[in-house]
This record gives sequence, C-alpha cells and structure tokens, in this order.
Amino acid sequence: MLHDMKDMKDQNTQLSIMLAQFGRHQFSDRFFSYLKKTSCPYPIIYADGNADGFSSDLCQKYKSDLDIKLVEYKQSQKFKDYFTMMVKGLEAVQTPYVMLCDNDDFIIYSSIEKLLTFLNNNPSYVSAGSPIIEMQIDNFSTKHHGDKATLVGSYAHFRDEEPLPAWADQIHDTFIKFQPNFYHIYKREVLLEIWKEILECNFSDLTIMEFYYQLRAPTFGKQHSDPSITHYIRQTGSGTWESQHYDFSRELVYNNLPKDIRLVADRMSKIYSEDFNEDNRNMYTTILDSYAEHLNNYLPHNVMRFRWPRLFSMKLSILKITNKFMILHNLKLSLKEFRFKRKLKKIMGNSYPRFIQEISKIKSIIED
Repeated sequence: MLHDMKDMKDQNTQLSIMLAQFGRHQFSDRFFSYLKKTSCPYPIIYADGNADGFSSDLCQKYKSDLDIKLVEYKQSQKFKDYFTMMVKGLEAVQTPYVMLCDNDDFIIYSSIEKLLTFLNNNPSYVSAGSPIIEMQIDNFSTKHHGDKATLVGSYAHFRDEEPLPAWADQIHDTFIKFQPNFYHIYKREVLLEIWKEILECNFSDLTIMEFYYQLRAPTFGKQHSDPSITHYIRQTGSGTWESQHYDFSRELVYNNLPKDIRLVADRMSKIYSEDFNEDNRNMYTTILDSYAEHLNNYLPHNVMRFRWPRLFSMKLSILKITNKFMILHNLKLSLKEFRFKRKLKKIMGNSYPRFIQEISKIKSIIED
C-alpha cells in the first residue's frame, strides 16, 4: 500500500482531471465529495458553462482538500460556447496528461495508475483507457444519491489497439463497432488540438462531434484500451435532459446534421490523404457510407417509441408496476451485479480486490 501511495504522488504531477459541465451542481458536489474522501492526488480543472456563481462556492468548499482551478465560460450560443469552454479548460491544464470527466461519474485510481504507467513506458501512444462500467441508482434514477447503487454491466469492447492496420477498417469500426475514447487519458497537447478543431468546425450536433473526436484521435498516434481493468464508472440514467430526450428527427430538421457529417468526411479524408497517403475520395466515401450504415442500425431502435407510441407507453407502464415490487426488483439487481462481479473477478485477476475497495467507497458516497 505504501508503494501504491508513492506511485500516486509521483503521478500527480502528470495527470489533471478536467470536469466540464453545465449546471447540475449537486452532482458536482457529489463528485468533489468522492475525490475528497479518496484524497485525490490530481489537480482538477473545473470548467463550468453555467457561470452562475455556484461553482465558485463549490471550489471554496473543497479548496482546502483538493487542488481545483475554476474556468468559467457562460454558455449562450449552442454549441460553440461549449466547445470554447473545453478549449479554455484544456489550455489551463499544466500537466502532460489530462482526462475528461462528467460530474455524475466516478474514477478508479488503481486503473488510472496502470494507464499512466503504460503511457509513460510507451511514448508512441497518445491515449489509453479501458472498458467503461455502468452503475445505476435505484433503477436508473436521475438522483445524485439513493438507497441502492448497482453495477449493471460495461460498454462493449472491440479493440485493444488503435488504429487498425487499414484506415478504411478503422473508419468502419468507429461507426459500426463504437468503442468510446472520450474518457481516455490523453496527452494534453493532442486533446487540446482536437477540441480546437471541433471549435473551428462548430458542429451543430454532438453525436457528429463525438464521431469526429473518435476518428481524429488515432491519427495523432496509437491508442490503447486495456480490457483487464476499468478506470471509469458511468452512472446510467442520469444524463442531461438533452441526452435523455434525444430525438434524431428533430436534430435532423433543426440542425445541420447532414452538413456536419460531410464536414467530418471532408476534413478527415484530407488528413488521411496528406498524412497517410490514402486516396482522398475513397476515405471521404468510406466515412459517409459507414455513417449511413450506422444510421441503418440506429434508427430502428430510436423511432420505435414514435412508430408504436401505445405499445411504448404500455411498456413503460408495465415497468412502473413491476418496479413497485421493490423486494423482487432489488433481488433481480443483486443477482445481476453478482454475475457481473464474478465476470470482472475473472477478467481482473489480482487487480480485483483493490477495484472492489474503490467501488465500496463510491457506493458509500451514493448511499450516504
């Protein structure tokens, strides 16, 4: 344990945690409470787009326990001000590595240490991460605290190493076998450049922005995803109103989604052509065709609630009724978590006991 603490002290000059958010201050309070309880060794950049004064109060509350720097940028122009805030936040980072976080999520220190060690030993890699684990509170509640927090599963893991040998395959898998790299640990200068380009593009749709993020990152260097650990825990069901009520048809009508994806194809195809000697036109059509295939898979699930509204409403009613039988419902969740933990124990091996200790601390914050 003493050796572990020394490793963390050595690494606290290497990594910054950047919390970027708009409002939802009770989640930010919970996030900082967790970092305080676990004696977070890393400096924190707190980028707030609400700029209503509450974030300043939070920083005052935790300044004696955490190294927090507040970056406020009032968001009024969608989504340009958000992109600007991200750039300003990353410009404030003083460490060689940075990791983005949401305020309703949690980090796992032991896994972060391993990822930092990997990056330091492998300078050709620009980012490193792991499969993200999902946690829910009181059956997908949007609350920041609750009676029961449960590990329910993890994001699909397809690739340990990126980019793939062929850029056409990398593009296709980015859209069809989506494996998020948003919460990876990045070299600071790489992530800053990506967000500067996003600001320049000024995308009108955040899903397209994230696809650009996914495609652009491996063009700077290698990416590593370690399936034997997890460094990030996401609370499911607690996203912003926009993400919970995402309506593709409205986005298509009100935003410039077709223009956005063509902009992604245009910029990325030039990068593949100039930096990797790929055929510009082939890369351009590969991006558009892969996105079209992604939509063919995505849309049937997204439009079901509009195509069969009565059936969807009936489904929600049944779920509400069954959830009232809390004893049976909690038993089902406990069994689900038991099976998932058994799977994690097999995957993580010797890392599992420390992981479970950190999960216990997270649960103690949520269930307090």
